Amino acid sequence: MDATHNTINLFDVGALINLKIGTWSARKMITRADLISVGYDPDQLPDEICNLGRKLLVPKSEIQHLTNIEQQARKNIERWSVPFGVASAHFVPLKMLPTVEQQLKELKDEFFSRVDNFIMRFDELKETIKKSHPTFWEQCLQNHYPSNPKALRDRFQFDWYIFKIAGMESIEGTNVEEMVAQQKVQDERTQELRAKMQTEVGEFVEDYVLAMRKETIRFCELMTARVNGRAYGDEADAKKLTPKSIACFRKYVDRFKQMNIFGDAKIEKMLSDFRSTFLDFGVAPKDFESATIQDGITTALKAIRSNAASEGESCSKFIGELSRKVVL
Repeated sequence: MDATHNTINLFDVGALINLKIGTWSARKMITRADLISVGYDPDQLPDEICNLGRKLLVPKSEIQHLTNIEQQARKNIERWSVPFGVASAHFVPLKMLPTVEQQLKELKDEFFSRVDNFIMRFDELKETIKKSHPTFWEQCLQNHYPSNPKALRDRFQFDWYIFKIAGMESIEGTNVEEMVAQQKVQDERTQELRAKMQTEVGEFVEDYVLAMRKETIRFCELMTARVNGRAYGDEADAKKLTPKSIACFRKYVDRFKQMNIFGDAKIEKMLSDFRSTFLDFGVAPKDFESATIQDGITTALKAIRSNAASEGESCSKFIGELSRKVVL
């Protein structure tokens, strides 16, 4: 926070992270020649309900293991970030970057451990497929495999990039200067970029605050349903409150405090008070069976939800003032 100008430099409180993960597809198109070779006439297939599709070179579970790790990595980033409209990046608060990066390092190690194991077993996998499906192997698969399985390792990627966008001074001093030759054009371009970037920052701040509040609404609705023994959302049946779900509710409140970089103070205080009153360490599902406790929790959550869902003048004023404060 700049006390003199009462502003927040966006990249003093967070950074952008871009995750790049790639796997070998292990798939090839099923061609007309493939169908003919195994005794099917492709001209007899009804076009309106059939297509040629793809053939797998290894069992789908082999690649699915790696896909699961990729999904976990993306979920970990999503847990501590909000999408940012530049380069498919996510904005992560600075104090959470070490946690995010440590999680990614662990998943990368697991990812490439599985990749190396997969490559080591590659010839064995091919042999199993050959024995299990000899005709399909001979007619449709055998010519599609790499001659050297070790070369496949280059087809797998697990990297991430952490970066910040330079401030307006940098745009004025380098990019714009290089882009224009005339001082007049330079000034016009600078003003245009300044207005555009500030608009984008303002929109991002609003998206960030509203995303956090949306999660708070979900938290309130989900916990209200669990405490009162009701189904949540499209659940067919009500799920019981468990020690694990209580711990998850407690972690959500902690997460809001860690992600609340723009000072949504009222919501944070209400959540903190709720946690200290109802979710302190040591509470168990049986502690929520009392009708009095259930009523107290429901009332408190209703108040939190009401404030988080507020679309009135006070909410608009808070976001408007915040958008003007946050700069590049």
